[in-house]
Amino acid sequence: MFDDADAAIARVEADIRLAQERAERLPSLVSAAAAIRGTATSRRRDLAVEVDQSGGLVDLRITDAALDLGSARLSSELLALIAEAKADAQRQILAAATELLGEDDPAVATLRAATAAAAEPADGSEHAQ
Repeated sequence: MFDDADAAIARVEADIRLAQERAERLPSLVSAAAAIRGTATSRRRDLAVEVDQSGGLVDLRITDAALDLGSARLSSELLALIAEAKADAQRQILAAATELLGEDDPAVATLRAATAAAAEPADGSEHAQ
């Protein structure tokens, strides 16, 4: 009976150590995430977007040549680039979390699933720019 209790105590102590180690690494992850910027540029290099770690637009570059696309096509390409930049930021966050927390961390698994879900087109088709 004491062997089972000793084993249970050892598991709890190991879990506590892992939680403490994870808590010590979380500020590094927060700092790394805050610095992440996702980017995307059009094939013609006439449009470029940059988003922060949460997907908020922080920079938008439109050349004069891009204005010749017309409003509908320009809008469509900008929306596609913003989605691409957001996906880039999510991949970077996943990479940082994996590096800092480890492949087996539950938060990494959640981020991996969210990144995979975000990569799937909403209508089930592939987007081609």
